[in-house]
Amino acid sequence: MLKILLVDDHELFRDGLKLVIERIGDNVDISECGNCHDAYQIVRESEGFDLILLDVDLPGISGMEGLQEFRRLDPCAPIVFLSASDDQNLIRKMLGMGVMGYIPKTLGSEIMIHALQLILNGGIYVPDNILQTVDSPKHSENILTRRQKEILELLSQGKANKEIAIILGIADNTVRVHISAIFQILQVNNRTEAAFTALQAGLIPPY
Repeated sequence: MLKILLVDDHELFRDGLKLVIERIGDNVDISECGNCHDAYQIVRESEGFDLILLDVDLPGISGMEGLQEFRRLDPCAPIVFLSASDDQNLIRKMLGMGVMGYIPKTLGSEIMIHALQLILNGGIYVPDNILQTVDSPKHSENILTRRQKEILELLSQGKANKEIAIILGIADNTVRVHISAIFQILQVNNRTEAAFTALQAGLIPPY
């Protein structure tokens, strides 16, 4: 059973998104509410979610303000921000918080399904148009080594350090050292930012 929590204060949008989510598979259990307080209670009473879809502009506690509490209550659940905003600075800030992606509310149903499936499989989703419109980072492709690019690509697919080590046939510690170097080179603080920056710069292929 795939368990998804949808937190958005617009009931009409929730109804539409639920119809899209239900197309992912037959065994999908969707919990929903319109604010963070109710969502916290749902998470406390659950055994964990496979995905939390969190609106940025919630009444009371916003999605961005409530993010850390969701992580405390359900540390294993991937969290994705929903927003109608196309403000580039806001999008950068959202991705800088280490969520598994940003999904615009204007996304078509087929692309929405692709985005959700990608995230559920461990990947990070950022729309192509966002990658094209946000200013490109000032990093040359030649700055990263071939091995670092390989690690970046696997990292963007949601692979854990141990998985990356096994796939590439290198030690866990070597992966950690490379990831630390990648963060410094790209001037980022987490995996989501690293994947986003690398996609912008064309350092790794799009999903």
